Amino acid sequence: MPSTFYPDARSEAEMQNAVRVSLARLQGGGPSPAEYEYVFYRNDERIGIAGVCGGLDWYSREEGCREDIYSLDFTHPQSLRCLLKEKSALGSTEDDFSYLRRIVHALLTAAGSGVWSGNTVRYVALTTHDALAGADVPANAHHVLDSLDGYLLLASLEIPPRN
Repeated sequence: MPSTFYPDARSEAEMQNAVRVSLARLQGGGPSPAEYEYVFYRNDERIGIAGVCGGLDWYSREEGCREDIYSLDFTHPQSLRCLLKEKSALGSTEDDFSYLRRIVHALLTAAGSGVWSGNTVRYVALTTHDALAGADVPANAHHVLDSLDGYLLLASLEIPPRN
């Protein structure tokens, strides 16, 4: 049975076996990539942690609308293996590929939960075939992933503009 992941929203996270994902710290970039630190809770008990490096950022403007794209970097097998180590503590029994896609989407949701922008903001989780293979994720699962600028998208979250 897969775990149910929620961003830091207590009313939803009180469901049985739900895992609340909280962005505990964001160390902002400059010339260095941003660093994201997440904490996983079940029933207000800390059950795991994850640290993720930010990746490339893109900014685009089409027809007068601006989109800001921020990424989490899962292009190294070790970053995927770290999340897979948390799988049993989080109570997930699903296959590794499905688990990775769901947990990474939860990380994006937690990172984007406080975003307030006049532009569309998109958070993406980037990986590669080599990183997935290096983390022993079966290659037959990779074919369903979309791509962005030469990377595979494990997950994507779009936040509409708020004025």
